[in-house]
Amino acid sequence: MNRIVGLPVWAWLLLGVLVLGGAGLYLTRLLRRRRDRRAIDNVIGSVAFDMLRNVLLPTGTGEQIHVNYLLLTQRGLLVADLYDVPGMIFAGAKMEQWSVLGPKKHFMFTNPIPMLYDRVACVRQLAGDVPVQGRIVFTMRGEFPKGRPDHVLRLDALQDDFPVVERSPGNVAAAFAPVWDEIKRVAQPNPLAQ
Repeated sequence: MNRIVGLPVWAWLLLGVLVLGGAGLYLTRLLRRRRDRRAIDNVIGSVAFDMLRNVLLPTGTGEQIHVNYLLLTQRGLLVADLYDVPGMIFAGAKMEQWSVLGPKKHFMFTNPIPMLYDRVACVRQLAGDVPVQGRIVFTMRGEFPKGRPDHVLRLDALQDDFPVVERSPGNVAAAFAPVWDEIKRVAQPNPLAQ
């Protein structure tokens, strides 16, 4: 009676506690990531009357391009690419690779500015005369000790560049509404995006 399938009862109890502890830790991390992502979305969305997230837009050549965030702001449309990169980021507009000295490792990634220009060009084609701007937005986990290129900012500076708007149904910029409705019509959710 003191053994179940060859192991003592205390070993099964210990195994059960470890499994429950691991599951609890996993769920806690998952909930924290979702809460952090929701907070980021709230800050980004605070400058927009309406927002599309992780959509595919037609390029005009029969292809599609992924857009991380497309925002309807007071100043027109804003294409925003979000990067959550921890550490010190060394970046330049003309550098092919940007370098990151992270808390645990050093790594490099491709300069995202050319892709931002492609996304902005795609949205401009759809937007006609509506102004379109682009920004690469880094979360608060990234620092730029040597400065940052134009069109690159941290999340805490987004509201400095674009004023906070009151998101109510009647507040959509009337001049931009027809274009925004057309872009929403042609936008498709990206099944590969998170």
